Amino acid sequence: MTRPLRAAMAACGGVCNLAIEGARLTRDFEIAAIQDPDPAALARVGERLPEARRHTVFEDLLAADIDFVIVNSPNHLHLPQVRAAAAAGKPCLVQKPIAPTLAEAAEMVRIAAAHGVKLGVTMFELSRPIHHQVKAMIASGWLGRPVLVSAVGAHTGYLATPPAPGDWRRDPAKVGGGAFIQLGVHHVNLAAWLLDREAVRASAAGARGLTVFEDETMLATVEFADGVMARFATSYAADLYAFAVIGDRGRIHLLPEHVVVRGPEPFRGEVFDYTEAGREVAIPAAALAERSRPLEAALEVHGRFARWIARSEPYPCPGERALHDMRVVEAVYRACRTGEAAGIEGEPR
Repeated sequence: MTRPLRAAMAACGGVCNLAIEGARLTRDFEIAAIQDPDPAALARVGERLPEARRHTVFEDLLAADIDFVIVNSPNHLHLPQVRAAAAAGKPCLVQKPIAPTLAEAAEMVRIAAAHGVKLGVTMFELSRPIHHQVKAMIASGWLGRPVLVSAVGAHTGYLATPPAPGDWRRDPAKVGGGAFIQLGVHHVNLAAWLLDREAVRASAAGARGLTVFEDETMLATVEFADGVMARFATSYAADLYAFAVIGDRGRIHLLPEHVVVRGPEPFRGEVFDYTEAGREVAIPAAALAERSRPLEAALEVHGRFARWIARSEPYPCPGERALHDMRVVEAVYRACRTGEAAGIEGEPR
């Protein structure tokens, strides 16, 4: 049996829980070292990973026995940490977004290629079994021709407890913006993956006044190839996470409590079956979770990245893909700033 790859994890904030759970779910990797400049955060996570080495300096993670680095650090640290890791010959799996700016994202892709190391970005939407079934339904033609995508990524966590003054999340230069780059990039990536189409132009408008963020609420309209139109809404002043794909024959709405489906014919899938052709059916989240559970280990993103390194299995969001997502994000912010539609240039490789 092939040994698990040894991962070093930078930053011990909340998102690190997903890596820890991933290591328990899959046998493809283990977390051998952790790093955070905050000794309290390091100790807190270290209690859950008692065998992992602990460091306060990022460069100390890059020991010879480490196979790849999980970069969960704040957005503005992604480039310098990838630069250091790549120089040490370490592949990097970076928390989304890949970087706060398009230029930094492009530089990260260039650095990884120059050092011959793999660069990936954690898009957790691509690990959800339900999304893999939706992709299969679209590819099969069950929906007919895709026409519309509608997505909302919003939470109110910062309404009650805003980041403290000096927190990097309050600095647009360190974040790369606000709600859209942090929340919307998930759905931008998911839409391109589901549709197997690229975005070509964007328009956008924003509003603020309820939180400390400049980019508090954004509504972006993005045109994809073949005329598929998508609406991406993001906010730190509302609470909803939803995604829908609507075709000329059927539709699928993914909501927190259930999935709502209507189509012209039955469809049998790994996560749910649609059996009442022509009728709108709501499938409870609990039923979806039960059938999803056996599929989760194979789709877990950290494990997939480890297999990309060890066995060259395809990883769904390499650096080049994330770079193109950043082109979309940049176009949305440019359109919001100028009030004019913005073209999206460049092709993912």
